[in-house]
Amino acid sequence: MSSKQQKRLFIIDGYATLYRAHYALIRNPLTNTAGTPTSAVFGFANQVFQLIEDEKPDYLVAAFDSKGKNFRHELYTDYKANRSAMPDEIQTQLPYLWELLEAMNIPILRVGGVEADDIIGTVAKMCDKENLQCNIVSGDKDFMQLINDKTFLYAPQARKRAKEIFDKKKVLEKWGVGPEHIIDLLGLMGDSSDNVPGAPGIGIKTAAQLINEFGNLEKLLERCGDIKQEKRRDNIKNNKEQIIISKELVTLKKDVKDIPLLADLKNNNLAIEKLVPFLENLELKKLADRIR
Repeated sequence: MSSKQQKRLFIIDGYATLYRAHYALIRNPLTNTAGTPTSAVFGFANQVFQLIEDEKPDYLVAAFDSKGKNFRHELYTDYKANRSAMPDEIQTQLPYLWELLEAMNIPILRVGGVEADDIIGTVAKMCDKENLQCNIVSGDKDFMQLINDKTFLYAPQARKRAKEIFDKKKVLEKWGVGPEHIIDLLGLMGDSSDNVPGAPGIGIKTAAQLINEFGNLEKLLERCGDIKQEKRRDNIKNNKEQIIISKELVTLKKDVKDIPLLADLKNNNLAIEKLVPFLENLELKKLADRIR
């Protein structure tokens, strides 16, 4: 079955999209006459409207992290320890976000003890089994590991760049390894955004070179004594346990329980009778006019 014949599911990386919307307008934030911040909700809605207009998805869902720590914190207590609390301006808008998604008939997927990334990994696997094309709406590099012939990363348009759609070829071009080795790459080089340590002093080019030379991370660790450059060899040899944990941290789960059947997530039409008054109440008139 060709991709044109396949039904297409788009899954939104919820909080990442909300944060991106907030910071895109950080210099000129939106507020209504009551002083309530609205930038994040405006940007989120605007992006989803554009997605619906451009792609006309058959299924559209949004995944969110649950509150509190998860299994990755048990593996590594400093996981995401560098992350600051959600800004008050975004926190204030969360009730409006849930109302927006309800009015847009977009199902919210959230499961205790796992991250949105793991929910997305699970949905991608479900799509693969049911011959649906899965499009992950996010700019997060962790999702590169999920890309295959039916799963794509749909990185939305930003102020200085057009949208990008990553397939297997584009992952290889960007990272120097294919999707099947992204977790090897990230485990070795670490990820500062999530406080994943990796091996000190190993960047993306070196990591890709080593993974390609040795075949995978496990073979590299087994044969690290064969690395010619002394400093590089010692950095890996002396941090094996840390590297192994790092790979576990960046590996997305694909077996999260309590995810609804895909048939139950089929996209419905926007509830205009709810959505227009909601947007008008937030004084987002241009958005309301866009969907009337």
